[in-house]
Amino acid sequence: MSVIYLDNNATTKVHPEVFQAMEPYLRDEFGNPSTGYDLGKRSNEAINKAREQVSSFLNANEEEIVFTSCGTESDNAAIYSALNAKTEKRHIVTTSVEHSAVILFAKSMMPNIEITELGVNSDGVIDLNELENAIRKDTALVTIMWANNETGICQPIHEAAKIVQAKNTLFHTDAVNAAGKINIDTNKSPIDFLSISGHKFHAPKGIGALFVRSGSPFSPFLIGGGQENGKRAGTEAVAQIVGLGKAAELAQQRISSNGTEKLASLRDRLEKNIFKKIEGAHHNGCQKRRLPNTSHLSFENVDAGDLLILTNEKGLCIASGSACSTGKREPSRIMKAMGYDDERAMSSVRLSVSSMNTEKEIDEASEIIVSCVKKIRSLRPKDAGPVIFAS
Repeated sequence: MSVIYLDNNATTKVHPEVFQAMEPYLRDEFGNPSTGYDLGKRSNEAINKAREQVSSFLNANEEEIVFTSCGTESDNAAIYSALNAKTEKRHIVTTSVEHSAVILFAKSMMPNIEITELGVNSDGVIDLNELENAIRKDTALVTIMWANNETGICQPIHEAAKIVQAKNTLFHTDAVNAAGKINIDTNKSPIDFLSISGHKFHAPKGIGALFVRSGSPFSPFLIGGGQENGKRAGTEAVAQIVGLGKAAELAQQRISSNGTEKLASLRDRLEKNIFKKIEGAHHNGCQKRRLPNTSHLSFENVDAGDLLILTNEKGLCIASGSACSTGKREPSRIMKAMGYDDERAMSSVRLSVSSMNTEKEIDEASEIIVSCVKKIRSLRPKDAGPVIFAS
């Protein structure tokens, strides 16, 4: 059975050109980039090229790019740096829909930090007036996710960054799910720190980057050797860095060639097929402020857990809008933050396409979703709990 993959906000398939670029550094070009002989020098040159590719991707300077292991490390490093910059400032402003890498790090590593979480409306968007009023004299950092990984809703990052700059406060954005889908230009906004992760746009897992604007304070999160110009210790993962660079180059090419519009076309085709055949289907969040690849939908009288079981059996990979753990299912905290009730939250799924999906896959996926929704509804009494299919 072939697999149709529509969970590209979770991770993406490594692009063939990315794999091809990485392969030599997994075989014969294995030199340590810190060594002085030619084998090591070639690895160092490969890292320099990747840094150039990533900086071009973000319209940044090469010295502003720090390679990390993932988006989580990038988020952690940005928060750590901001809090170390002025130790008398112990207040952070963030939102109620951030990735846990932001909030949990601040709470667990620095328990004396006060955190203000901005709410969002039913569209999933913050209030800029509330942001401005939340920033205090002791605010060390404002950190706001560019695009939510679950709903795809984009925050007004440019406007937020300007408000924060006017308050003489540092600004960080987690752009992990935005990168590769929409254009990101660090010269257009006064952003101090910006996080990305390669596996979200067809690079391998285990590699990310942190943009640190020139002049913004930075404290190394990992201490040891002088790698990454003294900003991150540890022997560089050359193959992964090369992969990130190539993926950034390809993403930049796609975006400049109407790639964003092509993603939106696939997403819209998927939604049109579904809404044409299913009553009681709803969008969650603002349709005009979402990523071009992301569709977050809820289906009346359908439990998302049941839907995922059935679609998986038919070879379709999608994601639930609810967090699942062993023996326990809870409504998505993102949906709850947007003001939706438990029933709406538990009936929600995320469909996220990529440039590697085809129209044929989109049409087949929509047929699978339609048939599975109809099957669940036929077996589930109205307002009842999940059917719980055996997988």
